[in-house]
Amino acid sequence: MTQHNGTPGTAPAGQVRRPRFHRPNPDLAAAMECVRCHEQGVVNPPGWPPKPPRRREGPPPPTPHPNRDLPITLHKMEFLREVWAYVAAKQVGGDPDSRYLALVCALRGAIRGAVYLLGQDMRILRLEDPRASLGDLIASGWLVTTPERVIESHPSDPALCDLPDLQGNPWNIGQGVRSRASGWVGRAMGHKKMRKKPNRLRLTGAYLASRALPGGRIRVPRVEVTVACALSGPDELTELLEWLERIEWIVSVRDDGAVIEAELGETTAWLAPLAPPPPTPPRTSPATTPLDTPVSERADALLGGRAAEVVDWVARYRSDHGHGPSWSTVAEHFGWPPRSAPDHDVTQEIFDRLERTGRLTGFGVPFGLRPGAALDRENAA
Repeated sequence: MTQHNGTPGTAPAGQVRRPRFHRPNPDLAAAMECVRCHEQGVVNPPGWPPKPPRRREGPPPPTPHPNRDLPITLHKMEFLREVWAYVAAKQVGGDPDSRYLALVCALRGAIRGAVYLLGQDMRILRLEDPRASLGDLIASGWLVTTPERVIESHPSDPALCDLPDLQGNPWNIGQGVRSRASGWVGRAMGHKKMRKKPNRLRLTGAYLASRALPGGRIRVPRVEVTVACALSGPDELTELLEWLERIEWIVSVRDDGAVIEAELGETTAWLAPLAPPPPTPPRTSPATTPLDTPVSERADALLGGRAAEVVDWVARYRSDHGHGPSWSTVAEHFGWPPRSAPDHDVTQEIFDRLERTGRLTGFGVPFGLRPGAALDRENAA
């Protein structure tokens, strides 16, 4: 960049830094159309952002409905797996219906240790006997409420049910992670392939999908599925696996009696978690000058008697490109620390010297760097 005071500020955590634009000027226009920069792969920042278009008269155009089948990240899926493993280890719920209800309660109350339940929820979860499922969780002391309070509750007066085991946010997660994992279970259980299917099939299908790797491959021990979904035994699991394969929830099923291997089907592939992105390389360049040495001494060592060489290079660059170089271009050519380096103040000091001595001018003007009056005086002398 060519601004004199141009070290960009760091965006606050959680915010995306807005794109930076330059004030239009002849040098910027030349830089934007520079053939030499294009050949060298240099992308020059644009001028001020264009004015927003005029507001259209009449009703706004219809917006497409967002896709509800959004994939889940691996981090959020790992939280869901931990919650499901906790519910299975505690043996909360002795059948698929009550296990499903326990999982929903655990996901909703993972942070506050309490969950709001409605009579409508019992219908949405399609529990065969809501009173019995609630009684199963209440009898163990895991859920503190009464079946009547939940079943008779309305949206205007929901039943607040305590979860003593989940007090204090035991998984140390935020609301976004909790909500995303809970929503994934709801979409998996409500998948079009699971319509009008019993909860034992829906829960088994959801558990297998939750154990999928990025890409959809599944490998899970049989006993783990039986315990996690509160199934009656291996025979019921075999029946459900065949059912899931018939409806193409899973494909390429391989069952050796101990481990189940399969892949998610074409319409269920989105249930698999996303692979984590590759790590971002650090943006801070290493220091190239000794940080324990005063800036002025480091600047002397880098600039030395090369001021005339720098000015001559800027003049030739301007003649070749039709505009001045950016600070980063000059620093890269002469091996000065870049702006991302912890010792970038040395480069700032060098440019300050070149400006104070009149050797370079055009600071503060995008791509306006050029030889200053001091060079003209030296040439005249």
